[in-house]
Amino acid sequence: MTPGQWLQPRHASHEAFDKDFPKLEPNGMDVSCPGCKSAVRLVRRSPNGKLGGWCKSCNRGVSA
Repeated sequence: MTPGQWLQPRHASHEAFDKDFPKLEPNGMDVSCPGCKSAVRLVRRSPNGKLGGWCKSCNRGVSA
């Protein structure tokens, strides 16, 4: 599994993350969270094309 990276700047809340990554991506990819090493599915896409996901245990945004 590909290691993920924290999104910079850190998204303080899931609501802010959802605003910055508004599109749902049906063919997302899995990465490992850089904090807890669990699998995070990248299912959101930003307007500039970057994929992102939210780690529920670390409460942070993750990208590829």
